[in-house]
Amino acid sequence: MEKRVHYSSLLQLLAVLLGISSLAICQSVCPARCSCHFSKQPRTVICSRQSLEEVPENISDVVEQLNLSNNLLTHITSDINRLTDLQYLNLARNMLSSLPDDISDLKNLRRLDLTGNAVHEIVDISSVKQLPSLVILYLSRNPLYNLEGLISPSLEALDASHCEIRELSNTSLDGLPALTTLSLVGNPLKFIQKAWSPKLRWLDMSDCLLNYLSPDTFSGFPELEELRLSNNPTLVYSTRNSTLSHPNLKKLDVSKCNLDRPGLHGFPSLTHARLSRNAIGLLPDYIFTKNRELGFLYLNTNDVESLNASTFEGLVKLQVLDLSANNLREIHPLAFRENMDLKMLNLSYNILYEFPNLTSAVTLLDVSSNLIKELNVNFLRNMPKIRSIILSDNRLETISSGIKSTSLKNLDLRRNRLVGLENDTFLRLPQLLRLDLSGNRLTEAIDPAIFRNNPDLNSIKLEDNPWRCDCRDLYVLFNYLTEPPAKATESNLLCQSPANVTGYSWEIACFDTWNASVYYNRDRTWGFIMITVLTIIVLFGSFVSIRHMMRVKRRAMEQRQQLESLTLLRQRRLRTVHEEERREHVVERAPEPRINPLELIGPPSYEEAVQMPRLTHSLDHLDEISVETSTMRIMGSADNLRTKQRRTRRVKTRILSEDDLLRREERRQEAASQRNSRANAARRARRQSMVSDSVDSGSGRLRARPQTPSAKSKKRRYTVYDGHLTDDEDSDIQQVNLSRSMVIRELRTEPKSGYRETTVDIDS
Repeated sequence: MEKRVHYSSLLQLLAVLLGISSLAICQSVCPARCSCHFSKQPRTVICSRQSLEEVPENISDVVEQLNLSNNLLTHITSDINRLTDLQYLNLARNMLSSLPDDISDLKNLRRLDLTGNAVHEIVDISSVKQLPSLVILYLSRNPLYNLEGLISPSLEALDASHCEIRELSNTSLDGLPALTTLSLVGNPLKFIQKAWSPKLRWLDMSDCLLNYLSPDTFSGFPELEELRLSNNPTLVYSTRNSTLSHPNLKKLDVSKCNLDRPGLHGFPSLTHARLSRNAIGLLPDYIFTKNRELGFLYLNTNDVESLNASTFEGLVKLQVLDLSANNLREIHPLAFRENMDLKMLNLSYNILYEFPNLTSAVTLLDVSSNLIKELNVNFLRNMPKIRSIILSDNRLETISSGIKSTSLKNLDLRRNRLVGLENDTFLRLPQLLRLDLSGNRLTEAIDPAIFRNNPDLNSIKLEDNPWRCDCRDLYVLFNYLTEPPAKATESNLLCQSPANVTGYSWEIACFDTWNASVYYNRDRTWGFIMITVLTIIVLFGSFVSIRHMMRVKRRAMEQRQQLESLTLLRQRRLRTVHEEERREHVVERAPEPRINPLELIGPPSYEEAVQMPRLTHSLDHLDEISVETSTMRIMGSADNLRTKQRRTRRVKTRILSEDDLLRREERRQEAASQRNSRANAARRARRQSMVSDSVDSGSGRLRARPQTPSAKSKKRRYTVYDGHLTDDEDSDIQQVNLSRSMVIRELRTEPKSGYRETTVDIDS
């Protein structure tokens, strides 16, 4: 048993998969120049407006809606039968004159549209009787002469409008037993001869040529509820002796038919009657007494001139009554007394000169576009349920004070001639919510105190009035209108006078005046603060300027003093340079000694004497030599020789050859040239440094002068003398610092007269 269940479930699953795969295969095929929508329900193929002359062959079999409208199709083949799932077939606006003889496989087809084709006879489309599910059939705009022979047991709605049907006989609808809706609009239909349809509920024969309708014209439609006969200019269905009747008819539209009387007493179940745009000039008393179910009555655009107290008697369920665009001049105050359910009464576009003191339960009263010049104080006394009154486009110049109503919420006074309002005009309207005074002749500001007893008032329209913008008077009203929640739109309140503010809004025209009083103290405080701030800024700027000037002057003085000091410094430097150059020049002119006298230990030879410098002191003073703190005397004359002879220790003398003397002479000359070159380089360096120091204005310091070899030698040598000077000029003795352990060796000279070379060591 379990295996059988398992096998059956597998078979079901396989069938589903096969169905899905076949559906996918079918869905993958879509005719050229068509759009297919198989993923949505219902599955649709649209081939409209493609200039097709034949039905595409590869249309999917699973299609549910097929649209072939607005093409050039002249015939439909029986291949259409394979579309077994088709529910809606649209063939409108083609060139079809017939349908295939066999379309019996279209068992699911519910709607068929043949609008705008070339079907002349019902016989050419008689195959529609093979469609068991057909509910709606569109045959409009086909050259059909009648509906005889049309058979469809399931058809419920038939549109045969704008055809050539001239007569509706008693057998025209025999083949349509389930028909509930029939449209014959725009046909040249003149006669209806006891047509029969047991279930017909909606019948439209507007824009036809109907003339006289007998009382039993629609007796063959026992279920008829709505009948439309509008725009039949010669229609007559009610006379003095008889009238069209139907016991179940609920809605009747006979507008634009030139009727001279309503003629509704033959429809006891009527709830809606539209008699607008006719020629009804008289409404006799009790004319609607048999229409006790009537709730909506439209008598607009007729020629009714007056209403009596009993005109609408019996209409106890009347809710909407439209009497606009008539010639009403007089309305009896009790004309609507018995209409207890009346909600909307439209009396607009008439020629009423006074507002009637009606007694009615109406909630909305429209008396706009009349000639009313004044309102009676008690015109609302007998309307206890009134909520809205429209009095626009009348000739009201004043509104009487003392209007009383505890239910009025909306009062429309647009486009009248009001020039002012009394202080107690709205005092007795405590429920007032919206007030429209736009398009009047109000010029003066309205005192908001007139709304003191209207706490719920939330909308006041005052635009399109010739306001004279006296800003002081408008200020209070503007605040009242704009304070939250705002009761008016600020941009719609425009001035007309004076001329300098014409077209400006109240707020813009009176901005300076209104803001002067509100912001005067604040502006004064801000002005004082701004003056104080500006004063502080000016003082601070002056202080900064003076301080800056003092700094500039001080800096100029410092720069001038610095310039003077630099000038003096440059002069000093120049003098120092000149003095040093003079000294160096003197030193350079002095002959450089080739034999140092300190090296002598005895009397010089002739050659040595020639090479020695000129003596500035006597020979006795040459014996004194200072080494740091100790001083040695070197004897140069006979005393020196005697002292040397007495010494126990003999010093070996050095004998120099002529070659040695020549080499020494060369070395001395090279040393002298090197010293001269170094001195010249030092002078050039000092001059360059002085030039750079003179260019530099920020430093006044003197750079140390580099020491030349001659300056170094001057620093190392000094002479000790006993105060006795010789006759030689420049007798100053150079001072030289010697080390303690200095060994003075005798120069190697060529011995003369048998004199031997000796070496003398002098210890400190």
